[in-house]
Amino acid sequence: MKRTDHSVRGDRALSAGDDDKLGFREVAKRIAVSLVDRASEDGLVVGLEGAWGSGKSSLLYLVGEELENLPHSRRPTVIHFRPWLIGNRDALISSLFTELSDQLDQAALAAGDATKISIKKAKEAGEALQAFMSGLSKAGGLVEFVGDITGVGPLKYAGTGIKVVGDAVAGKKAPPQLASLKDKLVKSLRDLGHRFVVTIDDIDRLEPAEILETLRLVKSVIDLPNMIYLLCYDSEVLAHSVQEAASVQDGGAFLEKIVQLTVMVPKPEAFQLRQWFAEELQQIASVKDDDERERLRQVIDYEGGRRLRTPRSVVRTLDAIRFFWPPLRDIHADLADLVWLQLIKDGNPSLYRWIEAYCGSAAALSLGTARIEDAEKNLQSASLETAAGKSAFDDHMYRHVFASQLPGLTPSFAKDDSPFQLFEKVDDRKRDIAIRKRRLASPDHYRLYFAMASPSHALTQADFDAMWRALASGPEEASALLLALHAQKATGLLSKCDLMVERIKGGAYEILDVPQSRNLLLALGNSMDEAFRLRPFDGFAFNSLWDRTLPLIRLVSTRLKPAVRDRTTNEMFESGRAIGWLTFVFRREVFAHGRYGDQDRPAGDWLLVSERQLDAATRIMLKRYKAMAVDEILQSRSPLSLLYAWLQAGDAKGPRRKLAAHIKSNEGLLQVLKGLTSQINSSDRGTFDVLKKQDIDPFMDFEDVTRRLTILASKPKFKNSATEMLELVKDGDRY
Repeated sequence: MKRTDHSVRGDRALSAGDDDKLGFREVAKRIAVSLVDRASEDGLVVGLEGAWGSGKSSLLYLVGEELENLPHSRRPTVIHFRPWLIGNRDALISSLFTELSDQLDQAALAAGDATKISIKKAKEAGEALQAFMSGLSKAGGLVEFVGDITGVGPLKYAGTGIKVVGDAVAGKKAPPQLASLKDKLVKSLRDLGHRFVVTIDDIDRLEPAEILETLRLVKSVIDLPNMIYLLCYDSEVLAHSVQEAASVQDGGAFLEKIVQLTVMVPKPEAFQLRQWFAEELQQIASVKDDDERERLRQVIDYEGGRRLRTPRSVVRTLDAIRFFWPPLRDIHADLADLVWLQLIKDGNPSLYRWIEAYCGSAAALSLGTARIEDAEKNLQSASLETAAGKSAFDDHMYRHVFASQLPGLTPSFAKDDSPFQLFEKVDDRKRDIAIRKRRLASPDHYRLYFAMASPSHALTQADFDAMWRALASGPEEASALLLALHAQKATGLLSKCDLMVERIKGGAYEILDVPQSRNLLLALGNSMDEAFRLRPFDGFAFNSLWDRTLPLIRLVSTRLKPAVRDRTTNEMFESGRAIGWLTFVFRREVFAHGRYGDQDRPAGDWLLVSERQLDAATRIMLKRYKAMAVDEILQSRSPLSLLYAWLQAGDAKGPRRKLAAHIKSNEGLLQVLKGLTSQINSSDRGTFDVLKKQDIDPFMDFEDVTRRLTILASKPKFKNSATEMLELVKDGDRY
């Protein structure tokens, strides 16, 4: 029955129902006939040789099938012996003899007109085998065959495993000498005239010591007439293991004493492997259009021709596609790109990793979030040569095909140049086509091919294009887009706006022209308070969106000429709607320039890069603070921070005068105190509000405030609010 399922099949040999894609069936028939008709009745050890992944096990399976299909008169008994399933090496002989004994019993039962086996001869052979097995057991706790018997040096088996077999004939009289018992077994098997074919697969996958024991078992103990051994192995691997285990100089010569005839697994033609791959691929997936079909054909011809060297490589790559394609198909990814990448991954993992890193860097370059210097290009070029191999791109056509898969990779054909120019500028049209078709070359979609899905937090090329357009249009458009991005959750506590700011800081600011730079600063001054309202952060956040924007101010403003920079920052402070964020920036600079406190910073850390800029900002902010109503102050992001900024700007009395009239009423007092609360974070209570004396005194008389709160706490109308404020004051004293 032909298999029609598309599940991952794994690296296994052919089995019932599988198609013989490589035409091994005819080879198997010839081997089967030769084993039965042309092998000497004295016994034979045949080696089925081939490299790992060449299809040895599949050919062995087909040989077994063909032996089973022979007419009864010619059909041998096939014993599939798998020594790697036997954990104890000492049980090898026991296991094989037991299987042979069972087959002799079955041969006796099946004897009849259709076979050449007589019941009498089959029983005699079975009894001779059991007697020999019992003799092995009774030879002592350790059976040792040496010299003439083994032909390959000492062979020892601990008696435990052998005695298990010996117990089967317990009660019979003690056996004669072991040599005599073997002679009788040899005669009975010769008289029986029936062939036994013992197949041993994957012998080269055993531990070296286990390999040596198995080979000695075949040669020394069971070199019996009409016993044909078909060993399946990679000759280089097996010879090396024998050399290690037997401490001999030439493992190949050692094997020649045991294996009398070798059959090489036919090497499939490259065209056969590609055809097999293409036929199976067509059952797994389909292309969307003629362009994808043509590119897929090219990938199979050129990359498949290099990577599909063995049946195993075909199976492994097909399995990878079975596994990766369904989720990628659902999001309309590109089949040709996936096949190309999986061929490389299974054939050269180092090159696959290089491609992954290159695609990430190329995407960052496309998005304007990174720069690739010449030194880095040279380093990446050398890494490519190391990963791919020095002569990998000598074929100019292959060089062209390889380059066509990746963005910004241009083949170079000059004699002394590197094979490629890396990170070249990608034409906008080509980039847009790659994005639309979700190609590997798309900066939005390349991660699909490495992570099976696009990360939810990824910024797309469309996001960046929209950002650049908004910055070119004006500060209002840029503000609206920043807020729209901030409304979109990325990952954890981050929004897309957080990522956009980080990407622009990471290098994209360098491609902004003067109007875009100016509009970005003004957009921040307009939008950051609204951004806080959309996604508030607590006072202990050290990586909030506001914090992220601070370095951006300096990076962007330094791209402007001094006169333009001064006008822009003046306008930002003067007309920016985000008074809370502007206060946050302003206070930071008052301290950084050493105008207040002891937190001054080097000039290289200033956001306002000159004293002239800070002087102008101070005049503007003082004017704005004085013009604000108390309600406006209290509705800002942090009223306490704003009042401190006013004070630290040099007007210590201004805030006190502003609040004096408002706090004359009891409601006004409670409202202002609520605005002056600050947060404390402790290990036992977490985050909570307090009213500190040092935060009240600069703006109101602390003693008068506490006296009034005590009086208000006794009045029903204000009891709850006043009591709460008193508790906050007490907490402020304790912390």
